Amino acid sequence: MEDHKINEFPRPPEASDWAQDALMPKKPPFSANRREQLLAFGLYVLAYVYLGYQWWALPLFTAGFIAAAEYLFREQKRSWESWVWLGCVLLVTGCIAWRGLHPYQYDSRYPELVNHEYILSEKLLLFILHIFAVYWLMSRSGRLTGGESGHLLPLDALYAFVIIPFKNFFLRIRCVLFALKPKKERKVNAGAVAAAVLAAFVVLVLLVMAMTQLSAADDTFSSLLEGLRDALTLDLDQVWFYRFLLSLPVGAYVFGLLAGLGRETPETMRKHGASAETALPKLRVVPEAVWLAALGVFSALYLAFFFVQGRYLFGAFTRTLPESFTVAEYARQGFFELCRVMAINFTLFWLVSRTARRESRPVRWMTAALLIESMLFAVVALSKLVLYIDCFGFTPKRLQSTWLVCVLLFGSACALYTHLTGKKSMRVWMIFGAVTLSLLCIW
Repeated sequence: MEDHKINEFPRPPEASDWAQDALMPKKPPFSANRREQLLAFGLYVLAYVYLGYQWWALPLFTAGFIAAAEYLFREQKRSWESWVWLGCVLLVTGCIAWRGLHPYQYDSRYPELVNHEYILSEKLLLFILHIFAVYWLMSRSGRLTGGESGHLLPLDALYAFVIIPFKNFFLRIRCVLFALKPKKERKVNAGAVAAAVLAAFVVLVLLVMAMTQLSAADDTFSSLLEGLRDALTLDLDQVWFYRFLLSLPVGAYVFGLLAGLGRETPETMRKHGASAETALPKLRVVPEAVWLAALGVFSALYLAFFFVQGRYLFGAFTRTLPESFTVAEYARQGFFELCRVMAINFTLFWLVSRTARRESRPVRWMTAALLIESMLFAVVALSKLVLYIDCFGFTPKRLQSTWLVCVLLFGSACALYTHLTGKKSMRVWMIFGAVTLSLLCIW
């Protein structure tokens, strides 16, 4: 028999451990620091308080949220603008608490206490408070993608409200399990935790469905389950139980936001902002002549409109109204005209400034003319509102409209300043809008 041939291509020896780690590094085991562990347990209580209906529940949650953020990011240097956002948060929270304590106000027109008509509704105040609180957290933690408030606001909002909290949605339960396990066994798998939570939820749903079907099949068994349910509710009508269940995802979201930002370094967040800044120049593909022609058409259109409708537009300055118009119709139409024109002009301004292949001097001057015309529209709308208020006095909606017109006017001025000088001004606009909106919550 012929000798067995030796393989001419022998199998290469297995790579050593250090080589394998260099080619495919192992993921480090999960760990949670002392702050994350304490915060994970504390947010079970804080999230339960958040869902309370008493007047003190929301202020208490806000205080706990601020304390948790300060405890988690106490080594992070505080920026001056974080104080502004914190002041807005505290002012709006105080307004909500005051309304809870004083739901009725005295009105001399009525013999008894009546509901006070505020400028901003309570639901709108809650919405504003959530935005201010999250943005304050981004500023306090130093995790703004641009390093400060600015034109990367949409990216900051995306990370703060969506990416960070949902990416770390199961981080709280992992921290809790890590804290409860002995030090030698502190290895928690994120997939296993998510699978266990999902399995428990599916089992609970199937159990409820089975109990419902069995109750419908037998009256005696239905009575038994009814008695069991009454015993478990502890005469609290299950409010506490459902409130606790609802607080679980709320707490997971809030903890994911807080601790998730803590696990993202400021440098990492800056890189996300730098990536967005790098991608913006790739949009500059539209020839300059296209936008120059478009800006010329818009400017000519607005100038023609000012010339033809001059008396109609500027009648508020001379306290004269066009025929068949009342003061209310005159002011409302001017306000809605402004909103529509501002939306069109800001969209056009963004498209030109971001997609023009290059910004020559004619394009820059035509864009500046567009912003000046926007400011003129804002001034006209403001004059109409002033005439309306002078005739009929303040109401919540009129004050809302006046605030919005002032913010749009100031925004146009800031955009014009940045466009002509190249200096940043969006942070000033954002702070102006936030502070004035917070003050508006008082009335």
